[in-house]
Amino acid sequence: MENKAEEWPGELNPLIRLGKRVQEEIAEFMHLEISGSIVLLVATAIAMILANSSLADPYFAVWQTKVGIKIGNFEFFETILHWVNDFLMAIFFFVVSLEIKRELIVGELSSLRKATLPLAAAAGGMAAPALIYAFFNAGGPAADGWGVPMATDIAFALGVAALLGRRIPGSLKIFIVALAIGDDIGAILVIALFYTHQILWEWLAIAGVLIFVLFIFNIIGFNHLIFYGLIAMGVWFAIFESGVHATVAGVLVAFAIPAQARRLPLEFVNRSRKRLDHIERTHDPNAHDLNRKEQQTTAAAVQSAAGEIQSPLLRLEHNLHPLTSFVILPLFALANAGVQIGSGNIFEILGNPVGLGIILGLVVGKQAGITLLSFLAVKLGLANLPTGVSWKHIYGASWLTGIGFTMSIFISALAFTGDPAMLDSAKLAILTASIIAGAGGYVFLFLTHRPKDSAS
Repeated sequence: MENKAEEWPGELNPLIRLGKRVQEEIAEFMHLEISGSIVLLVATAIAMILANSSLADPYFAVWQTKVGIKIGNFEFFETILHWVNDFLMAIFFFVVSLEIKRELIVGELSSLRKATLPLAAAAGGMAAPALIYAFFNAGGPAADGWGVPMATDIAFALGVAALLGRRIPGSLKIFIVALAIGDDIGAILVIALFYTHQILWEWLAIAGVLIFVLFIFNIIGFNHLIFYGLIAMGVWFAIFESGVHATVAGVLVAFAIPAQARRLPLEFVNRSRKRLDHIERTHDPNAHDLNRKEQQTTAAAVQSAAGEIQSPLLRLEHNLHPLTSFVILPLFALANAGVQIGSGNIFEILGNPVGLGIILGLVVGKQAGITLLSFLAVKLGLANLPTGVSWKHIYGASWLTGIGFTMSIFISALAFTGDPAMLDSAKLAILTASIIAGAGGYVFLFLTHRPKDSAS
């Protein structure tokens, strides 16, 4: 392949290199999802083991330990569990929203035609589970949990898809990404609109002013991320104090992050070429590096200029993705997935309305809603199936989206704040449904593969 690429005309070489770079980025992304899913799974197992061992009391106690800051008369203390769920998860939602913004600008959601199928699938995959849950719980004490089975854990869903490798077409993985992002948009709206119980409008106004400042920075091309970070902290605190869930701050700040670089690539090339020529002309092979001050300064200018042609949005997404995959989500699982399983807990999962609503919502509702709405979108001529993707692939993907896990546990913590027993039942149901959906989706897509598919 390398020899063949060298035969292309010189003007096509940049396009070839770009194509290779895109393939490398996709491969790296999928590798991160597999690795992150494994770490997340290990953290979940550790949480369950600790919660059901002799270390259960200290395990639960550590998350209720209060930490914070005190400056003069000002003090801000929250439990470690709140710091994980309100602050660290705000960073997670920030990264998710960066991905959403990228997809809306240049990705699978950037045009109505491209976005119709995954958004229709996402809508069906949220509506059907909510209706199934409501069927079992409407009017009861657990009615607020209707949002729990609507969510999809993008990390686990993509992790399972990545494990299938070439057995499924690459376009199906892109469809799952777009569907999960559409699902995330819905989950964010549900959290903001339906799981906010009291709003202090003066704090919300302060957050609005700070967000406005960020958008002004964006408009005038001010791309120094340190200032964005400082104002983002203020936005988070104001949203937290307003009563709206603090993770919404991550969403709002993400959409204020610039997507355009400060300089055009060719401008960087022209400037850097002159600087590199200067380094070559003034090079003294006998001089020590410490005596090459002018060359070092010029090299630093090239390095700084390289940062100016990178999109702040992409740079932040790329740099923070490993943090969310390997630190934040595992910590969230460690803090939230520990559920004590007594002799009657399994029966409770299968028998009570909360467990039935969540399990059937995630396993059956996701399949029915995604497949039906996708079918209608295609049959009505609003969308086309992705290249190489069959209806069997769509159905298999609908299984994978039943892995609610992180997002479902997060929403359940909001829905069942005042009832620990109901929250534990919801968590166990989520874990059960996620295992069934993940295993079922993997087996179905594995068996759907035919030898001739590998060529596609």
